Amino acid sequence: MRTNIRTIFSVILFLMIFHSCTNRPSDVLSHKEMTRFLVELHKLDGALAAKGLGSTDNRENVYYYNALLQKEGITKAEFDSSLVWYAKNPKYFERVYVDVVEKLTKLDEQVKSGYFHPVDSALLRNINENVWPLARTNFKLTKDSTPIQIKFAIRTGRLAWGDQYKLSFLHRAGKSNVSKNQHAVIRIHYANNTSDSIVCKTINDSLLRRYTITLKAKRQLRVDSVSGALINYKAVKGKFNVLVDSIKLIRKYDSLAQDSIQKVVYKLEHPEVIDQAYNPTLRIRSKVLLQRKNDKPE
Repeated sequence: MRTNIRTIFSVILFLMIFHSCTNRPSDVLSHKEMTRFLVELHKLDGALAAKGLGSTDNRENVYYYNALLQKEGITKAEFDSSLVWYAKNPKYFERVYVDVVEKLTKLDEQVKSGYFHPVDSALLRNINENVWPLARTNFKLTKDSTPIQIKFAIRTGRLAWGDQYKLSFLHRAGKSNVSKNQHAVIRIHYANNTSDSIVCKTINDSLLRRYTITLKAKRQLRVDSVSGALINYKAVKGKFNVLVDSIKLIRKYDSLAQDSIQKVVYKLEHPEVIDQAYNPTLRIRSKVLLQRKNDKPE
């Protein structure tokens, strides 16, 4: 019984000492409550600023802040009195803001890492990237235009075996055009000076048509470049009037497999190179030869 009394007395004494140390009125938010509310307040400020509503003169913001107070179960009078008390006790206010900054920093890291919007790995298997290299995506050409052809070329180390390239554009040519073998073409050039290509004939009938050409890098070789032309023809005589618009060159590729593809292609191009790190027989043979060399008498 005496032990229980002593325990109760110790707890009461501790609470009295703690209360006298903090001297925080009952209507002032605790450290935990103040921290949680300030974190939510800063998140609200950021959301309003992102929507262009961050101005202090915007009266509509009052509704958002009142909704936050209601959500946290705090009255404006309680928050105001708490803010005044913590301002008069900067030591405690500093402790609160240390926790606030820590929580906001962690939240920022989670947002940047995609914690709230994780990337579906399946989507990375089919990336569509517009790699059209020219600044313009629309042209109006006549026989007096300079240049009179639309050619393009892409040279980058990111191109790889297995990529699929889709060239699409709107095209209209007048019936009065006098030209031979008018067509569009796309080519894939490989490291061994070979290439694949596909040709699409264009029509001169004054109708606006959409053309789409798709070509896949099927050869297990390094891709040096992709090139082509949207207007490719032989001699032009008389009238020539062509409109080309909405040009896109989409590269479809497997983002997750790019490193593996490059390694496979490299090994196919350099069969004489043996990766010793993955050849245990060669490692053992090398150790035996080294041991024999060390064992030879001087």
